[in-house]
Amino acid sequence: MKRTLLLGFALLLFALPSTAAIQYEYVLKTMTEDAVVPTTDLQARAIVDGTKTRVDFIGGNLYPPGNYVVTSDGSRLFFVDPTKKWYTEFNAANAVSAIGASSIKIENLRTDLKQLPDRPKFAGYETTHFQLTVEYDITVRMREIPLKQSVYTVIDNWTTTSFSDLTLTVLANGMRTGNPEIDQMMDLETTKITGFPLKQTVSIRTTLLTRATNSKLKVNPTRTSAREMRVTAIREMTPKPTDFSVPAGYTRADSIDRPRIATQVLTFEPPGSK
Repeated sequence: MKRTLLLGFALLLFALPSTAAIQYEYVLKTMTEDAVVPTTDLQARAIVDGTKTRVDFIGGNLYPPGNYVVTSDGSRLFFVDPTKKWYTEFNAANAVSAIGASSIKIENLRTDLKQLPDRPKFAGYETTHFQLTVEYDITVRMREIPLKQSVYTVIDNWTTTSFSDLTLTVLANGMRTGNPEIDQMMDLETTKITGFPLKQTVSIRTTLLTRATNSKLKVNPTRTSAREMRVTAIREMTPKPTDFSVPAGYTRADSIDRPRIATQVLTFEPPGSK
């Protein structure tokens, strides 16, 4: 199964509440030991003003540089391509509801949260280091065949409260799937860790516990992946109203030449898996 890059992007970057507008630049890199799956990287600039957000893609191979995405409330995301003067829409609210309606079962959930003593500075701000360890088993039905994996995740967040309104807590209240097990997973990081992460590292190890009995493929049952995000600059600013809207005259991309972003297949897997 493929990781839900687009949905994860929506959950992490949109619906971040702030009474003062904040602009921050960040770099993001995702790595996996799977040679078939390439390393992805992204350099971007985000503006957050209340529930309105804009992210400009500056560099990297994850999204086309020069494109950007805007949202007014986090439920609908509009990916804009200025070169072609078109946009494509992703309904994050419907995607989250679809995940809740799917036959996903999470069992044996175990978590451990620590506050570590190091307080390094990132983008000029001192941070608090939280380490969250999450273990669970997840079962997903693929063509009526239940596939079960064990997942071991370590998330290190270096957060700041210098921008007290800029947090991830809103995700626990805003993005709900309706599946209690999945919502509990989403709540873990967003409700137990305070502040806004200026650096985050995620290490994930998945072990396949079941597979098709008639498969002759020799597959390594254990895979690992890693993700690192780091804010390089952050400041308060005053955005323009037009920063959060699709420019006048831009058209919706048609189904033939639709951008890659709009045609990604939505699947559910533990964060960071491929």
